[in-house]
Amino acid sequence: MRPERSQTQREGEHEMERSDMGQDRIRVVSWNVNGIRARWPRLVELLSEQQPDVVCLQETRCPEHRFPYGELRDLGYEAQHSCGRSGAGVAILVRADHEVDRRSLALDHDHDMAAGRWLQVTLDGLTISSVYVPAGSLDEEYDAEAKLAFLEAIARQVYGEQERPMLITGDFNVAPTDQDVYEPTWLEDSSHTGAAERESVRELIAEGELVDVYRRLHPQERGYTCWDQRDGHYARDYGLRIDLALASEHLTPYVTRCDVNHTYRQGRKPSNHAPLEIELEPVAA
Repeated sequence: MRPERSQTQREGEHEMERSDMGQDRIRVVSWNVNGIRARWPRLVELLSEQQPDVVCLQETRCPEHRFPYGELRDLGYEAQHSCGRSGAGVAILVRADHEVDRRSLALDHDHDMAAGRWLQVTLDGLTISSVYVPAGSLDEEYDAEAKLAFLEAIARQVYGEQERPMLITGDFNVAPTDQDVYEPTWLEDSSHTGAAERESVRELIAEGELVDVYRRLHPQERGYTCWDQRDGHYARDYGLRIDLALASEHLTPYVTRCDVNHTYRQGRKPSNHAPLEIELEPVAA
């Protein structure tokens, strides 16, 4: 069971982190908000207090006409959004002092597959993607075969682009190994732990020459990012590590930090996911 920290301790830690951060470092946050409107006060809190350079959101659950472009601009962020179908939605928020050079709404040249689940931008020579892989369970819009096809499409997308500084972040809906599951026997062969799903993630990492940067930096820690909303699951740390940050081999040496921020999984109206924070040194030309 993970020991709880006081709010004062957490705030102090984040103040120390902010004071230690170099001005040129790029800070990226990936967060499945489980509804941007429902999580709006917590997102405002994160943007105002942390002021990351880039925020990748998943499961925005927001139609395009209601997406808060103006409110985000008032907070100092330009937003790219792909709403997709109900229950999906991905977005990338870029702090106004950065310029987006390019954006892509297609995955493996397919706009329909990407809608609401894949969004990619390039800024400062770095390509960043926000991904929301289908859960693949029986009651979902996309079944297990569609989930595997989606993961294969990501692999095709990144194949041959290994030399580009690339970061793919988001909710993969796959716990890569038993280490990433609170009790493997309880979830054996589920949509999060199935052998085919795990093999697809391994193939994606291998074909794209990518690195799971959290696991590289924290080989022994659990690093759970998602907990059932039922009472007691978070307190008991009955979680899953299904939110990943995959960096190209070329980019990996510049990644200095990758941590789960529990502050936004606690408090009032939290998402069932905690944000994943990644920090990078400037990439050499």
